[in-house]
Amino acid sequence: MNKEWWEKPGIGIMYQIEARPGWIWNRNYDKFNASMRDNNGNFRFNGPFCKMKEWVEFSKKIGIDYHIFEAKWHDGICYWDTELTDWKTPEDYCKVFAEESKKYNIPFMFYYSSIFDHNPMFDDIQPLRAITPSYIAMHHEDKEFIQTYSKNVADGALHLYRESKKRRGNPLPDDYQYYDDLEFHDYEYNPAKYEEYLKASVKELIDRYEPDGVWMDWFWTPEETSTYIVMDLLESEYPNVILTFNQSIDKKVKYAHYLSSEAHDVPLAWKMANKYRVKDFLWELCGSAADYWDDPASRADPDEIFRIAALVMACGGKYFFGLASQMDGELFPEPVENLELFGQWYKSRKNLFRDANPMKYKGRKVPGININEKEFGIIGSIHEGDSLIHLINFTGKKIDLALEFSLDKWENIDKIMLEPMKTELEYKKDGNRIIILISEKIIDSVDTILRICNLSKI
Repeated sequence: MNKEWWEKPGIGIMYQIEARPGWIWNRNYDKFNASMRDNNGNFRFNGPFCKMKEWVEFSKKIGIDYHIFEAKWHDGICYWDTELTDWKTPEDYCKVFAEESKKYNIPFMFYYSSIFDHNPMFDDIQPLRAITPSYIAMHHEDKEFIQTYSKNVADGALHLYRESKKRRGNPLPDDYQYYDDLEFHDYEYNPAKYEEYLKASVKELIDRYEPDGVWMDWFWTPEETSTYIVMDLLESEYPNVILTFNQSIDKKVKYAHYLSSEAHDVPLAWKMANKYRVKDFLWELCGSAADYWDDPASRADPDEIFRIAALVMACGGKYFFGLASQMDGELFPEPVENLELFGQWYKSRKNLFRDANPMKYKGRKVPGININEKEFGIIGSIHEGDSLIHLINFTGKKIDLALEFSLDKWENIDKIMLEPMKTELEYKKDGNRIIILISEKIIDSVDTILRICNLSKI
């Protein structure tokens, strides 16, 4: 059975337009929206601009399997020539992205922020204009409850950011400012005003540009009906357009083609990927190629994103990198350089991920295999009738490894080969086990892949 692009493991890029100098993810939209107007109050777009043809050529160059463009982020600015609002870019970037992607035969999706929209046309119904997570379509008639709920989600987002930075050894300072002093304001309770716009806007994007899929940010509870409006719309009118929601992976989702969530560091990706490897749904994780969504600085360890991507794909998932643009449309150079290196690494290994199926063992340990180093993780998959053993190098350490296979689980090993080099490795039998010694010279700083041939039992 031939699988579609979205049914396979693979690598993607999301081209981002939200990383503005001086503006973090959680920004004050009273100030931001004012900065986007001229002296007469008209919308004055000042970036980020998009060098769309160059971006799509970059996708082709590094050999990604699909890519995504942020058609509308939480600030509400539409990056296409919409007829529904004047809060839009002077150039139709979605049109160019669609045309160029089709030219190179790259599956493409549009990111769309359905749950938050700070277009000033919604100021009168916006629960909180001073922070990003303002639940504009929440059906709860207690207006202060919606405001408090929104503020609590902002605080929760900061907690997740702190934890990710801490796991990566770069903790945030205690006085890190996430938003200004927040005062609740009066607003009109009218979620239908936004919901009508949302439905018309998504229809306009799909009808005009015929994307392969839409990537909605993000999935939420039934009270925030924006999620369900999009779900019902695509299920009934666009069943061939691939649909996923950020943060949907642990939810009971009525309709989506695959489920998605975020993983910004190796420990979290390792935990999540091993959890979802045994699930019976298709899934994806994502994270920034740079330090974080709103921090385009290069990661302290450039190989970190390689390891995350490798372990996610080995477990059967897709992974995409967020790649932010500068105000003039140039992509930030250090993450670009790192992704170019990743593309070179991935090129010879692509089929080992894309055409493999994860083994369905439980937990984070492949049955019957032991390794002598705790700084390596082991993942098993099946490829062309053989087993692939991925030795994920958590720290990039180059060291001699000893790998033991129990004959209770691995009784008919014919040969062991190093992929993608196709180099046969020597091993020996010792009682009820097979031992293979792997020299540090062939240890990959990301993922050392062994092919176990003629396996009959696991």
